[in-house]
Amino acid sequence: KVMEELFGYFIKAGQLVESIINDCLGLPPNVLKGYNHDRRGDHMQAYHYFPATGTENIGAAEHQDANCVTFVFQDDVGGLEVRKDSEWIPVNPAKGALVVNVGDVIQVSGSRQQHMHLLDVNCLGEMSL
Repeated sequence: KVMEELFGYFIKAGQLVESIINDCLGLPPNVLKGYNHDRRGDHMQAYHYFPATGTENIGAAEHQDANCVTFVFQDDVGGLEVRKDSEWIPVNPAKGALVVNVGDVIQVSGSRQQHMHLLDVNCLGEMSL
């Protein structure tokens, strides 16, 4: 029940962020809303990454998000990294903050660069939603 209620709030937040991005990109009204009119693909996932060992690191491999936006809540351990100019840069956790990943759907004439990211699990473990 609690997770369903939380998911409802994430849906509303996602729609608000989509609307803001739509306006900032100068797109006609509701373009992104129209693209995402069928919300059946919306989902929420909770991950708990176990601590890395000397031989294993079970994080998330380098990837791009294929959707519009992804909300990432990090604990104080971190592990999220983004690639810029062929260099991996850590996204340091900030208390009370969340990361908003902009997915591949948000492109204007193919001009948006692909934003690759990964999760490198360090020795303390990671919990993210």
